[in-house]
Amino acid sequence: MQIEIYHLFLLVIAGVGQALLLAFAWGFLGAVLLEEPLTLPYSVANYMYLRPSETTLVVTLIGTVLSLATTSCFALALKEALRHRMHKPISLIKLIGGITLARGEFVFSFQHLLTTLVTISMFALTKLMVSSWSTLLTPTLVALHIPSTSGSELNLDSSYFESQLGAQLVSSGNALGNGNSVEIIDTDGLLSGIATAQYSFGVSGVLNFNGVLYNVSTGGVLPAAPGFLGSSQPAQPNNTGLGFVGGFVPNHVQFPQSQAILSNYTIQQQGLTADVTCYQIPAQTVGIPQSSSLPVSIFNGTATELTAYAYTMACDQGESSQQDYVLRSSSSSASLVYSLVCPYPVGQSNLDWSTINVTSGGTGKYLFLQETTCEITPKLTTSLVTYANATLYATVINSTAMSSNNSNLSLFLASVIDYQSQNSQGLVANSIGDALYSIAVTTTTALDNGSPMDPRLIEELYWRGVIEFSGTYLRSGFSAQPITIPDDGMVSVTGHHTITIMGWSKRSPTYLYTVLPVTFFFLFTYAAIGYALWHMFVERHSKKKFATFDPTNPLHLIMVSSTRVSGEKEACNLEGERLGGFDSRGIQDNEDIRVQLEDVDSADGQLRKRFMNSTPASGNGNGFVPSSVVLCCRSLFFLVSSSFCVTFWCY
Repeated sequence: MQIEIYHLFLLVIAGVGQALLLAFAWGFLGAVLLEEPLTLPYSVANYMYLRPSETTLVVTLIGTVLSLATTSCFALALKEALRHRMHKPISLIKLIGGITLARGEFVFSFQHLLTTLVTISMFALTKLMVSSWSTLLTPTLVALHIPSTSGSELNLDSSYFESQLGAQLVSSGNALGNGNSVEIIDTDGLLSGIATAQYSFGVSGVLNFNGVLYNVSTGGVLPAAPGFLGSSQPAQPNNTGLGFVGGFVPNHVQFPQSQAILSNYTIQQQGLTADVTCYQIPAQTVGIPQSSSLPVSIFNGTATELTAYAYTMACDQGESSQQDYVLRSSSSSASLVYSLVCPYPVGQSNLDWSTINVTSGGTGKYLFLQETTCEITPKLTTSLVTYANATLYATVINSTAMSSNNSNLSLFLASVIDYQSQNSQGLVANSIGDALYSIAVTTTTALDNGSPMDPRLIEELYWRGVIEFSGTYLRSGFSAQPITIPDDGMVSVTGHHTITIMGWSKRSPTYLYTVLPVTFFFLFTYAAIGYALWHMFVERHSKKKFATFDPTNPLHLIMVSSTRVSGEKEACNLEGERLGGFDSRGIQDNEDIRVQLEDVDSADGQLRKRFMNSTPASGNGNGFVPSSVVLCCRSLFFLVSSSFCVTFWCY
């Protein structure tokens, strides 16, 4: 009865263990699917992210332990079922197949393909367990979306901004700005135009303004995400508005605080851009410029010649546009880029500035810029701005043309274009012309029709970049501290925060398959447990007792094959009387017997072999190490293993 209880206890261990493993696997997968994603605390996630090798080692060890537990529960139940199966006739190949399955091995025999297929399939499933558990438990970088939030920013389409900009334009005499702000608009506006033009032809570029990195162009937006606000130094009171030269610009969008390995923001904001269309005009539309030369002496006595050029062109609105340039060269070798802006004169508020025309052309080394007119139509936009990798990316969702309510904004943009057109020309070179020439000759991209690079396309992108930077400059200047913006001067913005942290996510449908091997082993285990329990019940009313027999134990097989029934004439493999019975004492005694394989002369002339008992070795009488020594060795091994595990986890 005690032996039966022992084997029943083994079945309970196998069943409960397999049920717990299955519950853990499906419960973990369910938590991942419900949370999607399931994330780790930041401290743990950051440690795993910084130590990927240690993380992989720990997860693999855990997966290996769980895999061994799964297969051990199955093997335990299978051995119990196989032990009870022995009370009925069974072929040796099936017996071998059951034994190999319990041992995690397989049978390979062309004569028994079914047994081979079953055992190989189970063997493969067994080996798949480690990868299944490891895949299920391995954390990866997952994206977690924080609920959307809202805020506000300066509205360029508001009457508040229009009045503030108009007042500063009047106070500055319709100049672009005060002091160093002119150079800010000149330099960064030029860089923005260049970056926008070259990016469209495959040349990457990043623009840095006020400590914020913009991918190619600013998009006319104001940085609004935490960590992307740029300079933290407060701006001086006289360096705001059109006098802005850099400084702290607060945002009015609040996001929940969260720790993450990587952090991205996506915000829908108001921006500024322009539709630009450039087309070639008939030659000599601008006309031959008036020029006059004046020889001058440099400080060291060297003589040089300065030549002044005056270009004029009729405009549809206002007066004829004119632009004057001074070059350090003779009229025959002049290299310049002339640009004339219409309507003219720039600065008159009674003109319509909703569309600005720029007529440009080049001479000397800039002859590749043929006479071209670019129609620039500024537009307010709704842009989707992504803040990632320390860089701001702006994408236009929709745009609307500016109205008469934006007259001061349109006038300012016309002033920026006129300033760029006039001041880009130096004594010996033109910064815009050099930039456009560099883009034209270094890019290999061609138009769809296969023709060479069209300078008109480069000009369109350049002027668009200048307008977009102007929008960001205005937003920064009129939002910088200590300026306080009233509610009627704000426009709402919405966005969401995406953090990247270590955790678990469904990732792909294959992730769901990781629990299938565990499920299969659960079903196989419970099938074996059911079979064993049924036969345990039957054997209680039968004289056949198989409680102590283990078909997967080689010793038990030897004992069975060597037992000799009284009256047998032919010797068995072992001298049966030297072996104990299938009681606990007999099995323990048999474990200490020493045997060796020898040939046997059989009556039928067949070559046979058998195990023969050998003389016990000297020592304790049976040639084996005393059990006390074995116990000490096992205890020592346990202590060493425990010390290793504790040391590893502490590290």
